[in-house]
Amino acid sequence: MKHSFTKKDLTLFEEVGISKDDVVTQLNLLEKKTNATELIRPATNGDGIQVLSEKQMHDYAAKFDLEKEFFSIVRFIPASGMATRMFKFLHFFIKRYNPDEETLRSYLNRAKTYKLGIFFGGLEKLPFYNIIKSQTIEFQESSFQHDYRYLFIKKTLEKLSTLPKALIPFHDYGGEIRNAAEEQLFFSKEFMISNNSMKVHFTIPPASNENFQNSLSKCIDKINKSASIRTHVSFSHQKRSTDAVAAKLDNSPYRDQNGNLFFRAAGHGALINNLNDLKEEVVFLSNIDNVAVAPFHKKAGFYKKTLAGVLLSTLGQIYKFSHVLESQNPTGLDVIITFIQEKLNVEVPKTLSEEDLHAFLKQKLNRPLRVCGMVKNEGEPGGGPFWIKKSGQESLQIVESAQINMSNAAQKDIFKSGTHFNPVDIVCATYDHKGNKYNLKNFVDKDNYLVVEKSLNGVAIKAIELPGLWNGGMADWNTIFVELPVRTFNPVKTVNDLLRPMHQLI
Repeated sequence: MKHSFTKKDLTLFEEVGISKDDVVTQLNLLEKKTNATELIRPATNGDGIQVLSEKQMHDYAAKFDLEKEFFSIVRFIPASGMATRMFKFLHFFIKRYNPDEETLRSYLNRAKTYKLGIFFGGLEKLPFYNIIKSQTIEFQESSFQHDYRYLFIKKTLEKLSTLPKALIPFHDYGGEIRNAAEEQLFFSKEFMISNNSMKVHFTIPPASNENFQNSLSKCIDKINKSASIRTHVSFSHQKRSTDAVAAKLDNSPYRDQNGNLFFRAAGHGALINNLNDLKEEVVFLSNIDNVAVAPFHKKAGFYKKTLAGVLLSTLGQIYKFSHVLESQNPTGLDVIITFIQEKLNVEVPKTLSEEDLHAFLKQKLNRPLRVCGMVKNEGEPGGGPFWIKKSGQESLQIVESAQINMSNAAQKDIFKSGTHFNPVDIVCATYDHKGNKYNLKNFVDKDNYLVVEKSLNGVAIKAIELPGLWNGGMADWNTIFVELPVRTFNPVKTVNDLLRPMHQLI
């Protein structure tokens, strides 16, 4: 389909920071279906996933502690997401319950809402319970007109559901409340301190810098005084130039009532640009909501250091072999081949000429490296580790269900048979053996995209969405998977998760 654009459109492209050709490319891709990933088999213990002994873990953690001061280190935490989904079932309740027509007890008996039952059963254990209670006059007066629990939910949604998840109260330390971002800073002390300082970078929603700075300033002062360190916190926003143009279902560009084109955020994978802007050599990558209360920080930090030790150990070998391959008469290629196949999970073709083999080995070594923790699959929604095939090459990838053609029974069965889950516990190395930073955008699988359908102002639209940062965004990285205990995974997907033991002081 040919597309023509007005002068107003071209001005908008300039404002967004996207070229006309890129817009046309997106619109052409929307005429196709999602480019599904081809699964070969799940990654399992001994077949793509390393299982370390307790001694190995301690050795790797010790290696990181010994060598970390020779590297610049930063923690990268995507925190752009809003808290809306956390409170989804409460929004559902408020829309359907009319306190003037029936009692809350009657509604609960009729609706049999399991999630509401858990919420009400743990109401006083919620970290924001006293905050909301103090702001609800009717609650304090024990109003006979409306059940206090209904009033509590209304005030909770009013005060919290429009905030970024990072700023939602997560943990209560006897009256000292920490939101998710604050708790992540306290947790960072267990593994991030190097040369008496630590750096943490958050990607946050546009125009929220002041809210984050105000929220974290006291926390930073407290950490600096208690640990005698310097804490450096920085922020960035998902770049508008990564937004995707929306189209109607007939593939024509969507225009609003004023004739304007509409761009929407293209998904988590766009954050590869933010990660690429960081100058540090070693990057710890985590989700904002995966953080437990303080008594569990030390042990969780130990596993972070274990992953980082695996990274530094592997990186040392990569650098050594890269220098060997650059010598005039490289020797020991068999050792390099074994390393690439057994440690980096890359199959080396057996039919290559000497010249092509040399080039292949150099190319496979000179890529960014990521070491990813994996936990046993306990039915959590999300992606996991799989062997995939593309262009005749097998590789280890983190794959989400949305990337799979679930109408293909064989592919669906492979995905369902996955033994491990991706908790987004990743440590990255982004510099080569010569000290040059990789351009991470050169290692993205640009064919790895989703076509998503949404509703906008009552009109069905579709747009390109990039898979998660650790899916298509890191598809051409060297990848190592390491099994971690499932207790390192403590996400808060719904507000009820805050009632789980790992989010409560015992």
